[in-house]
Amino acid sequence: MLKIVLVSISFLIVSACEQSQHLTKADAVFQGGAVYRVTDADAWATAVAIVGDKIVYVGDDTGAAAWIGDKTKVVNLNSKMLMPGFQDSHVHPVDSGMTFNECAVFDTPKLDDLLIVIKQCVEDRPDAEWIVGAGWFVSTFGPSGLPPKELLDEIAPDTPITLLSNAAHSVWANSAAIKAAGITAETKDPIGGKIDRKPGSQEPSGSFQESAMPLIQDYEPKSTLKKRIAGLEYAQTLFHSYGITGVKDAYVEVSRDTAYTNMEAYTAFADQGKLKMHVVAAMLYDPTLPLDPQVDLFKKLRKSADRKYVKATAIKMLVDGVGSSYSAAMLEPYSDRIEEAVKGTPLISPNDLKSLVTRFDNLGFQMHFHSIGDGAIRYSLDAVETARHANGERDSRHHISHIEVWHPDDFSRVSELGVVANFQALWAYKDKHYDKITLARFGHDREQYSYPLNTLHKSGAKLAMGSDWYVSSANPLLAIEVALTRQSPEGEVSEPLVASEAIDLATALEAATLGSAYGNFLDEQTGSIEVGKLADLIVLDRNLFKIPANEISEAKVLLTLFAGEPVFGSFDAVDTSQ
Repeated sequence: MLKIVLVSISFLIVSACEQSQHLTKADAVFQGGAVYRVTDADAWATAVAIVGDKIVYVGDDTGAAAWIGDKTKVVNLNSKMLMPGFQDSHVHPVDSGMTFNECAVFDTPKLDDLLIVIKQCVEDRPDAEWIVGAGWFVSTFGPSGLPPKELLDEIAPDTPITLLSNAAHSVWANSAAIKAAGITAETKDPIGGKIDRKPGSQEPSGSFQESAMPLIQDYEPKSTLKKRIAGLEYAQTLFHSYGITGVKDAYVEVSRDTAYTNMEAYTAFADQGKLKMHVVAAMLYDPTLPLDPQVDLFKKLRKSADRKYVKATAIKMLVDGVGSSYSAAMLEPYSDRIEEAVKGTPLISPNDLKSLVTRFDNLGFQMHFHSIGDGAIRYSLDAVETARHANGERDSRHHISHIEVWHPDDFSRVSELGVVANFQALWAYKDKHYDKITLARFGHDREQYSYPLNTLHKSGAKLAMGSDWYVSSANPLLAIEVALTRQSPEGEVSEPLVASEAIDLATALEAATLGSAYGNFLDEQTGSIEVGKLADLIVLDRNLFKIPANEISEAKVLLTLFAGEPVFGSFDAVDTSQ
């Protein structure tokens, strides 16, 4: 009798649970699709149900039916691909957005075209006190990569102009800007930077490298909070169109600007209820400023900036520059500067880097290193190793970003130290300037260690993907295609850049979603399609696994959901059966 009673009670409990589940109906159900979960097991499903901002069901269409009620939005995917939203682990939303709202000179590699665009910027702003912009290519100005001020003087002899290069490591200025900043032949180069000079003299020629850039940029008009928010809004709209639902801002300058900062743009935008993406801010450490006030400010902002979707928990360290200007820190001299023994000087000395990283790590900050050369990569890994020995092992997830040229001895250290390998995979191909600039600088011996995604993946390293927009396109599908093909996504046929370093689609998608979420400490909330996670989801117009790799960049995002809310596209654009 007791057994019968217990069985009856169990039946009632199960029935009650089932009834309770049926009473809870989904806000939206996607069915009939190619649902790619980005999980270790059961990679595929056909249906997903959402209640509020969370995923409550992942499985087949039959199981999803129980979640459909009178008010449920049912979306028939018709075999389209549903996957987690992309996460950009290295990008510059506010600054890049402001640039596109000002004087953007991107995609103009030919000098004549570039000058036309700059002239138009000036003509469109007749009352501007200063023209600020970005996007010119170093390669436009030949092997030296140094643009002359006279070209800008012809366009605007009286209005100051300062234009960042597309790589953001050089500033091109006209004579009016140089004069306004008080820079003369007597002005000394700062540590870690260079004022380019005319041959045979000390007269500034018009370009400024690395830490010399603030000598002139500090005189640009300070951006208002309104302009910064407008830049962030521009960026967020663009990101949503590409299916991006989370970012790491890899250069949040907070200690130099006496007006409003990008950090304030994020918090103000969030407080207005307009921020619809996850943001982790990497606050810039400035080696030219006193350390202790910066530490105090970083700690203060980590607390005061904390919001539901905003975290200021990382520190950006510029360890070196870029190869095109010989400022990437190499272990051996550049191949075209061997006689001069030019190796590139680290922007932070290796010993100072160890000390700084140990201190920041002890305070619980995540480090985000800019390291392009094999020297800078080694110095960054050495600093992480030193910090680990001093502070003990912890879940730090320090990032080393860009990581273009490696020494093979350092491959295994990435996984051993728990470092996230943060790649800009869109750069991993031979562009039309490759032979003249990149190969000339690094040489054939180092070429085989360029952007080694596959080697690091096989070694067990965690991979994350970032765009470095505005330096390159923010569209993750372009980078994913290059990660698979090691060729231009624009259809230009060339020899792949170290074909053995290509990765497969599953690995690339994980790096662009869950891997980047992991790098931002968001992997428990987002980055994969699992019950209980946020409904940060996108629908693509085609299944990436069913098309050739060189067609991936042609795919389009039809719908982007952030926390269950449509932020780009529409349900109707997905479900064409209605």
